[in-house]
Amino acid sequence: MRDLLARFVTAFKRGLEGELVAVRDDAAAFELPLVRGDELGAARYGFELLAVTDKLAPGTACTLRSPRGEQRVVVERCDGLRLTLIATQPIDVTATPLALVVAPWFLYDRLLQALDELDVDRHGVALALRMFGKQPHARTATTLRADHAGLDASQRAAVQLCSDSDLAFIWGPPGTGKTVTLTHVVEELLAQGQRILLASTTNAAIDQILAKLAPRPWFVAAVEAGTLVRLGRSAADTFGAELHDLALRKHGAHRAALDRLRARIGEVTAQARYCQALAAELAPAVAAQQSLFVAPAPRLRAAALSPVFAPGLAAVIADRTADAQHRALDQRRARLERVRVLAKAQVAIHAAADRDLEARLVTDARVVMCTLTNAHLAPVMAAQRFDVLIAEEAGMATLPALFYAACLCTGRAIVVGDPRQLPPIVQSSDDRVRRAIGRNVFDVAIPDPTRSDVVAMLEVQYRMHPAIGALVGRLFYGDRLVHAADRAATEAIAARAPFPGAPIVVVDTHGRTTCERSARGNSRENHGSAALVVDLAAEAVLAGATSIGVITPYAAQAAEIRRRLAARDLADVVDCHTIHRFQGRECDVILLDLVDAAPMRPSLLVSDAPNLMNVSISRARGKLVIVADVAYFTAAAPDGLVATLLRAASSSSS
Repeated sequence: MRDLLARFVTAFKRGLEGELVAVRDDAAAFELPLVRGDELGAARYGFELLAVTDKLAPGTACTLRSPRGEQRVVVERCDGLRLTLIATQPIDVTATPLALVVAPWFLYDRLLQALDELDVDRHGVALALRMFGKQPHARTATTLRADHAGLDASQRAAVQLCSDSDLAFIWGPPGTGKTVTLTHVVEELLAQGQRILLASTTNAAIDQILAKLAPRPWFVAAVEAGTLVRLGRSAADTFGAELHDLALRKHGAHRAALDRLRARIGEVTAQARYCQALAAELAPAVAAQQSLFVAPAPRLRAAALSPVFAPGLAAVIADRTADAQHRALDQRRARLERVRVLAKAQVAIHAAADRDLEARLVTDARVVMCTLTNAHLAPVMAAQRFDVLIAEEAGMATLPALFYAACLCTGRAIVVGDPRQLPPIVQSSDDRVRRAIGRNVFDVAIPDPTRSDVVAMLEVQYRMHPAIGALVGRLFYGDRLVHAADRAATEAIAARAPFPGAPIVVVDTHGRTTCERSARGNSRENHGSAALVVDLAAEAVLAGATSIGVITPYAAQAAEIRRRLAARDLADVVDCHTIHRFQGRECDVILLDLVDAAPMRPSLLVSDAPNLMNVSISRARGKLVIVADVAYFTAAAPDGLVATLLRAASSSSS
């Protein structure tokens, strides 16, 4: 097993290193200004950010830039605007300006380090190898303990598989209730006494699962008891499960004390600086008083002294000589420094208690929810071990991140996703890099999911109009999908303009548009189809549609369409993004702009990308409008995917 682990790690590292080079060549580091710093003790320093950011996470390695130079630091925590850093050498928190320099490729550095730390004696390497098809799986019939009423037959079969097998893949085509099924899997495994790591590629997916779990009868009590904990901040409602909020409730006294102490340190520091300024102002007068033959030197008045002395004492000191005032200021500054040192010591005590509490909360939790990135990035996760890994959106996850997350678990791996949707995003074009980190885990572990005994496919789709669902099912799921969406709701959407009454429409541009290379890079633009799509979006808005999405394969075309939407005051009511940005989302009306046209040849991004096309057309609930030059695609590849899609869509709409 050690040799097999070494081979996996070597391959993953080679892929990550190649991707790191590609990301570094394509992206630049960015700076975050830091203000109001204070020393927390134990090589920890607190700062405030000027704006909330999602670019930082516990474990992030950065560079602190100050007037004294640069040094490496690690983010220990980031709670809104408040940031805690761990430093390798002292930081002068009074120095200005201070900035945190963050490199986008740091995540790859940290994952490389995490892979190097894997050990067969300390990690669940056997489970990770099983998930990748290199160890046998076992299945034992079990009796479900939780209540799963309300699930359809395929959803219940998926829950049963997750209970019976130490390796399970839940194949969830669009709209089949994957998240609902997942909540029941969590409930079942909790009822069996399992400890669960639920990890996903995005925070949005974690948000969706939390939103489905929140109404369950046991959820509130579980959150209050710390049974369920979510790592990572989110703009969405975390229902009190986020680690910071849980710690705040459990340790509110420490947090309140920290806030008071930090405020006091700020006040004392400001007073000490003011004392120093006053002393500097008196210095020439004190020197002059050394002569017996000059007039008495000017002294500070009570108004100038009152910010650092009580009013009565300020008046008394104002009557003293400049030399006496100077001595009083020195004494006051020394006392303020003692107060500051004592307050900082108290801050360190309270901060340590907070850190210890968060570590205990994670250790005691029965369900820990986080991104796959946080699984290897958050320091608190390194020592955690779980019975079960549930990997949501696993098809989009990079293989090394999935492998590491599985190594934190020992008993069971449940992989949730759809091999017919988007794989991981990899910037490198090197085939070795793409093979090592860019393949879909379904393709690696179960090349034919329709014939595997560890795959449970969810077969009833509840999102799409039956015509749209049938198109998706026929092209991408072997006609296995059953359609149970709300017929009245989807028909009401289809009944509205554009093209009232038609759930699927192909708008044939028929040689009337041209495609060109974008001036901003390798992307593509088609101004004719962009104008047409915006006109259709305006029709949908006028007809009363409240959920409209415009999808296109190219970033440049998406930017052009957004510009046109903004010019017509439609940007706030119509979402326009690339296909990758739309995975996991859905809209009542979807307008798909395929862009490609003469004189350019069809791009592989469109012509040879079934997963992209699947995501594109399966976002629509009630109306799908495809804008394309039909003859162009048919002539280029008569039996190709896009030509097949356009023929099927045209026949569905006729």
